[in-house]
Amino acid sequence: MSARAREIGVIAVAGAWWLVLGIVFLYNRGDDVGRLPALAASFIASLARGPVWGLTGLLASVGGASLAGLIGLAWYGLGGALARPIPRLRDRPPHEQRIAEVATLTLLGAAAWSLIWFLLGTVYLYRAPVAVVALLAGVALAATSLVRDRVKPGALVRAAGSAALFLVVTTQALALIAALAPPTAKDTVLYHFALPKAYLAAGGGIEVPYNIAGYYPLGVELHAVWAMLLGAPLGARVGEAAAGATLFLFAPLLVMVVYGWARERGVDRAGAVAAALMVAWVPTAYDVAASAYVDLALAAYTAMAVRAFARWWTTLDGRHLVWITVGIGGALSIKLSAAFVILPLALLALLRSLKGSGPGTAVIAGSAIGALGTGVALAAPWYVRNWIRTGSPLFPFYLGIWPAQAPGWDLERSQLYETLFSLYGNTQSAFDYLLAPVRLAVAAQPDQPSFYDGVLGIAVAFALPLIAWASWTRRLDVELRLATLVSACLFVFWLFSSQQLRYLLPALPGLAVASAAAAGALGGARGRALRGLLVAAAALGVPVTLAWFLTLDPARVVLGGEGRADFLRRGLDYYPYYEVVNRELPPTAKVWLINMRRDSYHLERPYFSDFIFEDYTLTRYVRTATRIEEIRDRVRADGITHLLVRHDILLDYGRSPIVDERRPREENVAKLALLADFFTEGTRLLKGDQKFWLIELPARPG
Repeated sequence: MSARAREIGVIAVAGAWWLVLGIVFLYNRGDDVGRLPALAASFIASLARGPVWGLTGLLASVGGASLAGLIGLAWYGLGGALARPIPRLRDRPPHEQRIAEVATLTLLGAAAWSLIWFLLGTVYLYRAPVAVVALLAGVALAATSLVRDRVKPGALVRAAGSAALFLVVTTQALALIAALAPPTAKDTVLYHFALPKAYLAAGGGIEVPYNIAGYYPLGVELHAVWAMLLGAPLGARVGEAAAGATLFLFAPLLVMVVYGWARERGVDRAGAVAAALMVAWVPTAYDVAASAYVDLALAAYTAMAVRAFARWWTTLDGRHLVWITVGIGGALSIKLSAAFVILPLALLALLRSLKGSGPGTAVIAGSAIGALGTGVALAAPWYVRNWIRTGSPLFPFYLGIWPAQAPGWDLERSQLYETLFSLYGNTQSAFDYLLAPVRLAVAAQPDQPSFYDGVLGIAVAFALPLIAWASWTRRLDVELRLATLVSACLFVFWLFSSQQLRYLLPALPGLAVASAAAAGALGGARGRALRGLLVAAAALGVPVTLAWFLTLDPARVVLGGEGRADFLRRGLDYYPYYEVVNRELPPTAKVWLINMRRDSYHLERPYFSDFIFEDYTLTRYVRTATRIEEIRDRVRADGITHLLVRHDILLDYGRSPIVDERRPREENVAKLALLADFFTEGTRLLKGDQKFWLIELPARPG
């Protein structure tokens, strides 16, 4: 067979594989891509119905975005200042790798500022003047760095234009617009923004009762604290927009790391762009960036650590150990799950020591493991704080292994939480695990735990055979084979933990760079064709992203044409009840939120609510009571005056947590009747519909 025929055969097989994946993927996208025409028509109609922009709202969005940009500049300034004294750490790389250098210095600065804000919180210095001084110091450091590097104003203008084009091409401009809008995503109103709001009210890093997320490492959320502090003097809406835009910054930083990593490995510009788009065009990556979630920050620090480890493996250059430390420290200050990357890197460090001989082998392994350990030490303040507060550094997880306690949490709820994580995905047999990459590509759906709660797209599944072939034939260099191996380990860990798609994002950068390098290794027409298919595979995520953006429809509220309250009424079906609570209830009222997503961010009155299992306390009260007064006495003892409940679930026999299948049906029916009486007997319904009730409880007798 001639070389020409082989080229045609390879391209034909790859094209057929792409076509199969694409057809099945689009077949399962009826709920978003299938609705694009209707969503586009609705979006255009909304623009025609009311004003598109308003000065007050537009200024708030511009102010928030500007503050976020200044915070990003402060990250870069501190990162450059920290790197400068370290020998050779700021050696000027080739021009094509400057993008990665800017991203890594900015991530270094973000990790350092996070630690600073942690310390400021311990001494209750969350104050607007402190935030302003910190910003001025960071911007001054950035200006000093730019002057030292002799960056001309014209270059800055061109860089700004390139950045704007970059955001548009990668669809991250849509994510930025959504991030500037008032928050509606569940975890954001539960803790990503709710905890910073509580910290600002207290002036420091307090324990927020019953919000167990406050015991997570919150390295990224502290940047939201900084942004809210800066925006507060200009209005709450400015601070809110600034917080969303600041957390969004990790999305372009991640893509910059991927692009620079690919160029460092010898991939041409087109190939590096393909690698970047494989990450940027993942619909769930858009959703994370738009929702002020933290998973892209985790992916960026993980990519930094893996890239530096691979560089150290081949060169044994000690300066790369610094970036391993920063990557591990930054990742662990975001999520405990970042520990999954430490194990494969530690084992690989030991393996690298075996490649040498003599007394220096122990030093080789020890240096890398020391870098990993130093990274753990950088994130340790979060875990030490938990240890002091609860008795376990791992709280709220693994209470069966390491007992601990805090209000609103116990061993039973910890076990329920771990069970909840196991509901994501539906792999049951060895065959299911084998097919998991393909199922992820074509069947994943948002807001459906059994289908991974997200959308990945087909690019990774399309590239896997190419990566496997390039690794087997040694077309990938050692560093990219290591990155692929670590990504595979992260995928295996993910398969046997919680199969939420956004938790898999840290595995994507290494696979994206390896995919682009594998396509480039073929060279000629085959390489260009495969690279084009990679981009086309990633591009199938763009209409999904566009559909999600149009469903949220945040453009008018960001431009000021739609009011904040109007936008929240569209996005949160319970928000009208929050308006009644905030406007009509006295400041002394205390509201019990039951199955209301525990959204404390949009609430301006004292409240009580269980974490995650929001009917846990109510269920215990009802199951152990025989009379209404027994429940009411316990509620009064907690100071609760009002209930805001989602009654359609609580009173439905088939879905209610009150129902205990171990009991006879008659007993369960009686308990549901008791709950209904608790809601209705002697109470006053302030607002209600088929889903929610806002109830005023009777006053204590006498």
